[in-house]
Amino acid sequence: MTDPDLQQLYNPKVADALREYTRSAGFPALVGMTVDHVEPGLLRCSVELRPELGNAVGMMHGGVIAGLIDHVLSITVYPLVEVGKWVATVEFKVNYLSTVTAGRVTATGRVLSLRRKLAVVRIDVDNDGEPVAIAQGTLYIRDRPTAESTSG
Repeated sequence: MTDPDLQQLYNPKVADALREYTRSAGFPALVGMTVDHVEPGLLRCSVELRPELGNAVGMMHGGVIAGLIDHVLSITVYPLVEVGKWVATVEFKVNYLSTVTAGRVTATGRVLSLRRKLAVVRIDVDNDGEPVAIAQGTLYIRDRPTAESTSG
């Protein structure tokens, strides 16, 4: 997608709402994620290493990094889709490049492809400027599920 295509789709009100959603909702709030920057097709989110986010040897647990990646995957797409649509991760692959022993971990999501029902996003993760992980994922875009559609 070209920048003009993304600019035309971009909803700044949705982008602004992502900051509050991330600060106050479920898992992102639990680990202390923040949305640091949003623009059409790009989103940056971060989390500070705290003792409770570490593993037995004091490094940030890989699950926290994977959770950050998963969160950034979907919310990078939300400002570009129709209000009321639901964006869900279908799959993602992550390559861990380095450990995190201190500081802030930042994940930057970039939309590579956006179609009516599918999007592909690349995530670059760094720790105070040093590469930590790279990931790519596919997102499914659909109408928001109802309680009846999720009850099996």
